[in-house]
Amino acid sequence: MIKAESLKDIVNIFKPEALKGEQEEYYQKTAGVRGGESYEFHEGLLDIIDESSVYERLLVVGHGGCGKTTELNMMGKKLSDKGYPVIHIQAEGDLDLYNFNYIDIFVLIVEKLARYAKDNNYSVSERLISTFTKALSTKVTIEHWSEESEIGADGSVYVSSPGILRFLSFVAKITASLKHTSGFREEYRNDIKPSMSDIIASLNALVKHLSDKAKHKTVVIIDGLEKCRHEAVRKLFVEDISAFTEIQSHVVLSCPISVYRSVDAAVLSGYFSSPVVIPMIKTHNIDGSRYSNGVDVIRELLLKRADEVFFETDVLDTIIKKSGGSLRDTSRLLSRCAFEAKMRKRSTIDMDSVNFTMKKFATDVFFRVNARFYARAKKIYDGDHVARQDDEFNELLYCGAAFEYNGDRWVDLHPLVRQYIDDHPGVFKV
Repeated sequence: MIKAESLKDIVNIFKPEALKGEQEEYYQKTAGVRGGESYEFHEGLLDIIDESSVYERLLVVGHGGCGKTTELNMMGKKLSDKGYPVIHIQAEGDLDLYNFNYIDIFVLIVEKLARYAKDNNYSVSERLISTFTKALSTKVTIEHWSEESEIGADGSVYVSSPGILRFLSFVAKITASLKHTSGFREEYRNDIKPSMSDIIASLNALVKHLSDKAKHKTVVIIDGLEKCRHEAVRKLFVEDISAFTEIQSHVVLSCPISVYRSVDAAVLSGYFSSPVVIPMIKTHNIDGSRYSNGVDVIRELLLKRADEVFFETDVLDTIIKKSGGSLRDTSRLLSRCAFEAKMRKRSTIDMDSVNFTMKKFATDVFFRVNARFYARAKKIYDGDHVARQDDEFNELLYCGAAFEYNGDRWVDLHPLVRQYIDDHPGVFKV
């Protein structure tokens, strides 16, 4: 990342992507205006892991776009710098966001562990590779790749040439097929279930091997699940979560706030200690007045990437306030405003471009809301800011139409949803 030198740069720099660990110079401290902590959330997570004598099971909860991934990336980089083997699964790149389950994630963990061993030149015993390969082999893998493998007398697939490279190629084919090939996916999941205990045992043997080599416990981070289909994520956290407690490493799971606030999620307390909740950055108070501290922190974050000369008067503050503290929506809106200004042959982002872009964006955000939840949205619009644990509000959280703020824990509609309702007063009449 470089600092913007043109509107074209702003369009590209502010596409909503989390900061990577090596981009720390662009990181902005935000904990003070979120929950009042004197240290950043990734620093607290890192300290829990670094000081622990047991395998930590950490749940990180927050809105989509609140900055969870940036915090986890910063934590992962600092743990890696300390010598921890860090295995990072990012849902958006590694999974089919609409169709996945815990088996897909476990096979991904195996692949990333093998890749870590290869990248760090750690030898892995042929016995462990053979055991792993046998556990991962099923009828469908034999049918798909028999020409590249040797079939044992018991029907198991063995990589034709031993070693971590060949094993890694074999596992990578499975993970790619789980992500992209629907016929393979369903058949493989059904075939592999009876072998999950063997896979977990082999996984733990490999985790221990890497931990012994590195002289630090392995850390598995699973992030980005708020971008996945709601039903798949709910099933993962409510029905399949116990499987992750069997991994003999530190496990850090990001949990969408809509799932964590649901009644079903009460089961999580049996597997995780107190969750780390990353609140939305508050940009306004419950009465609608400006919360200057929150606005100023986001402003400082943005100006690390683009100088103020690119923004006409009040443009930056308007974009920040209308995004409601969502860093993802702030970035997305800023990028779109820069594009609109560029198309209008402007050299700076002007308020006309912002107003035009915000109207389109407000429509996009409002139409994420299913009409079944209009009644709950209207109550919030009319001034009911009390945080309640109900399915209707969880759905508004999930689609990004409502936010929960820190302090006394209160809720509000996304400012652009509120703007859309202001502009279309009859919208709730269905």
